This record gives sequence, structure tokens and C-alpha cells, in this order.
Amino acid sequence: MSDLAGGRYPDSEEEWLLDGQPVPPYRRTISRRDITVVTITLATTILNVYAVPVQAGDIFDFVAFNVKTQATATASHSWVALYNGVATGAALLGQTTDVTAGWAAGAQHLQLSALAQNIGTVGTPQGPSTPAIVAQGPAVWGLAFYNVTSGTGTILDGMAGGSVAGEQAISTQIPLVSTATVSTTATAPAVLPTMTAASAGIPYALLSRN
Repeated sequence: MSDLAGGRYPDSEEEWLLDGQPVPPYRRTISRRDITVVTITLATTILNVYAVPVQAGDIFDFVAFNVKTQATATASHSWVALYNGVATGAALLGQTTDVTAGWAAGAQHLQLSALAQNIGTVGTPQGPSTPAIVAQGPAVWGLAFYNVTSGTGTILDGMAGGSVAGEQAISTQIPLVSTATVSTTATAPAVLPTMTAASAGIPYALLSRN
């Protein structure tokens, strides 16, 4: 700790302090201090997947985000889903209830259909070794937003996008945002369809335990 203090590094994560020191900590798409625009519009029938780093032992059952404008005209589906990755084939961990009228303007705090846990399985401690089926460690999950409307889609608070798809300066970097076209549905796909890195804004959204 003395080395950190001597190097002027904080001993507590600043975003966690601004979150009110929740236990367990929240995980998020971007920092709340990086909210720069209120113009992130969710295009109809487009699955927008945003990268969320998570840590070993994390357990979540809620998603929170800020809506500037409710979807206009007739909104028939609005839901958020959580996947255990951002690439094609990532598995569904949970989904919020489908809101057929669209999310109202203001802060949204929605419960997932199931607990999402980043907890590894343990191998056999003695005898012939059985490796863990699910590795224990940090990961990057995908938070998917989806809406269907005959007018303008839901508009969210967030950070403006750049010019390069996925904001990948190096090809091995995980895309911060990727998209896929999904037929009108009230149910999130069991696995992510073919995903394509996209150049788009990123909404402020967080995962929490309550």
C-alpha cells in the first residue's frame, strides 16, 4: 500500500466512491463522468451489445440506465439482456421483462430474469484431476439493448462514438459496441447471433446486485 500511496495512486476506486460505495460494487459500460451526450438512439430491431468488464465472484440481477426520450409512435418491444461475452455464440445469462410500451423517460432500474454469476466451477480436489468447466476469473460480458418501434427508438444518455468500428485500435481488442439485426421478438436470443463491431455511441448502463 505504501508503494501505491507514494505513487499518488488512490487506495479506493473513484467510480466506486461516486456510486456511494456499494457492496458488491457495480460494473458498468462507461464511467458516469463520461456521459457527454443524450442522443444515443436505439434503432428498431437492432441488437446493440456493449462490453462490460466483470470480476471473479460478481453476482448481478439488475440493470440500470438513463432514458432521455421514450420511443415514439408505437413501441412493441423494449428489453435488455445480459450475455457471457460480446462475440457470436455468447450465452444468454438473463433478460429484463419486455416493456411493450417502451421505457419511460428517466432512470430505469430493471430486474433480470435470473441471477447472473461470474463464479467458476471447481475441479476434483483429489484423485484424478477434473478441470473446472467454467474458469474462475475476470471476464467481459455483453449488455444487449433492443427495441422495436414504428417511429424513433429509445434515446439514452451516454458517450458519443468514434470513427472506428468497435473502437478497436488493435484487432485483438474486444469491441466496445457491436450490433446484429434481430427479427421482432419479445425474447432475447439464447446465444448472440452473428455480431459486427460498430462505430456508435455507448450508453451509460450498470449492473448491480439490487
